[in-house]
Amino acid sequence: MRKAIRTFVGLALLVLLLMLFASPACPQQPPSKLVSTSWLEKNLYQEKLRIIDLRSNIQDYWQNHLPGAVWLSPEALRLADHGVPGKLMPPQALAVMLGEMGVDDKTTVVVYAGGNDFTATYLIWALDYLGHPSAAMLDGGFDRWQTENGPLTQDYPKIEPVEYAWPGQPNLEVRATLEEMEHVVDQGGAIVLDVRPPEMYTGEKGFWKRRGHIRGAINHFWGDDLNHDGSWKSQEQLKAAYQQLGATPEKTIITSCGQGLMSSHTYFTLKYVLGYPQVKNYDGGFNEWSNIRDLPVETGSGQKE
Repeated sequence: MRKAIRTFVGLALLVLLLMLFASPACPQQPPSKLVSTSWLEKNLYQEKLRIIDLRSNIQDYWQNHLPGAVWLSPEALRLADHGVPGKLMPPQALAVMLGEMGVDDKTTVVVYAGGNDFTATYLIWALDYLGHPSAAMLDGGFDRWQTENGPLTQDYPKIEPVEYAWPGQPNLEVRATLEEMEHVVDQGGAIVLDVRPPEMYTGEKGFWKRRGHIRGAINHFWGDDLNHDGSWKSQEQLKAAYQQLGATPEKTIITSCGQGLMSSHTYFTLKYVLGYPQVKNYDGGFNEWSNIRDLPVETGSGQKE
C-alpha cells in the first residue's frame, strides 16, 4: 500500500512539473498601472511581456536600455487629423504598430521613459483608448532603474510581428473631442484642467495662432504633481492640490495642454494614482482649439481675444 501511495504521489508530481514546463510563460498581471522596478525585474523575461522604451532620443536607447525593450519614438504615435497636427493616430494604425512590436491583445505592456517625462503616460492613455487590457508604467522610469542597478543591455530584442486583434471600437470614455469641449465650455458639465506651464496658460508665451487658454480652463502645471526626483507626490498632497481647484472625484475631469502629451501625465495621475473614475484627455488641446477663430480664448486676465 505504501509503495502504491509513493508511486501515485511521484506520478502526480511528474505530471505537475510537465504541466508547468509545457505552459507558456505568462507574466504575473501588474498589480496596478504603476509598477515598481522590483516587480518588473522579477517578470523581465516572461514570454507575454513587452517593454517599450519611449525616450525621445534613440541614441539613449543605443547606449543602453532594459533587456527586451523595443524603442518607439513618441512622435510615431501622432498624425495630422483633418490638417490638425499632433493628434493620436487612428486606433487601427496603433493596432498595426503594436503588432509589429510583437504585441497582441494578450500581451502585458510596460512602458518607460526618462525622469520627469510625459511620453510614457501618452502611450498608456493611447492603450486605454484602444482598449488594451494590460498595460503599466515603470515607476521612476529609466532613471530609477539605472540608479537601482537594474540590468541593462545594448542588444536589440528578437521580435516576430503578430496580428493585434482589435475589437473595432475605441474606449470613448477616455478621450475628449472638439465637439465635447465646445459643449463643456458653453454649458459646463466638466472641469477643464490646462496643465501647461503658467506662462503658456496666461498667454505670455506660446507658439500658436492665438495665445492664452480655453475659456474657463483652470491652470494646474503637470510637473507640480511630482517630487524633484520625478516620483509622484503622496496621495494626500495630490488630493489636497486638486480639491483646492475644485477637481474632485465625483466630477468629470478633462485634461488639456498643447497637444495631449503633458495632459496625458495629469490624466494618469488622476485616473491611476488617485483613482478618479471620470477622466478624459483632450489631445486636440490648445493646438486645435486656438486655430478655430470662433472658439473663445482667454488670456491670464480673463479677456477674450
